[in-house]
Amino acid sequence: MPDDVKSLEGALAAAKEKFAKGDYKAVGGEAQGLVGKANDLVASAKTKKEELTKSWTTLSEGLPKMVGAVQSRVDILSKAKKLPANLTAEKFAAAKSGLAAATADWAKAQEGFKSGNLADAVALANTVKGKAVQAMEILGLPVPPAAK
Repeated sequence: MPDDVKSLEGALAAAKEKFAKGDYKAVGGEAQGLVGKANDLVASAKTKKEELTKSWTTLSEGLPKMVGAVQSRVDILSKAKKLPANLTAEKFAAAKSGLAAATADWAKAQEGFKSGNLADAVALANTVKGKAVQAMEILGLPVPPAAK
């Protein structure tokens, strides 16, 4: 969409230049085209916002559960005297580190969403999902099918 906005701005600048030179006939034709381009851009932005909102809704329903499952497993394993045979101390440390990063990034994503920055919020939420999936796999937790 930024390219579309730049294109529209360029066309508007060209029309303003022709208007300043007194070429009103050309400006009239270009103005009609600008209106159409602007309407298309608004419709495209609305569609993109709906897509991002839908993605956010899906992510915000599933991610807290995934992060919670990882947190629960980490808490249990942290209290255990010995790690399971299939989990090394290094892998466990990586899972804990991934959990911490996912938790911090999720908070940032929620702030981005609250401030209206949907694109960044969804992108960050997808990063959180990747970190949560990785931590779940390390810990031997089942990954929800929707997260794969």
